[in-house]
Amino acid sequence: MGTSNAYPKAYELTKVLTASNREVLLYLYEGADSLIQRAITERKNGNPAEAGAAIERVISVLIELSCCLDYNQSGSLAVRLDSLYNYMIHALTLASGTDDLEALETSAGILHILGDAWRQAIATEKNAKRAAQTPQLQLSA
Repeated sequence: MGTSNAYPKAYELTKVLTASNREVLLYLYEGADSLIQRAITERKNGNPAEAGAAIERVISVLIELSCCLDYNQSGSLAVRLDSLYNYMIHALTLASGTDDLEALETSAGILHILGDAWRQAIATEKNAKRAAQTPQLQLSA
């Protein structure tokens, strides 16, 4: 009975277990982005309970992202990211109990920008590794 839903979950688990740390962070951003879009849709459709549940999950992801920050390696970037995460947690907590669609949309925009930045950083890193592994043709005169 439950096998039709088991395969996608197994795929997602394998995807996460075989991913690099950077890719896992990207998956967290993508998940939070999807959840906040669901919260916005549910809020617009007049379903506050479903919107609230999605917001709670976004807040959990933001807390996890905040806990993953490496202040020793990232320094001021980690401080700035933590400030953004805390801002969104605060805004989403307030939005959860009200009809503040603007707070949801603002947080969605921030999450989208951060996710895009991670996506670009991962692509740049992969391209650099690929270029470093590509043998260079040496022409002699």
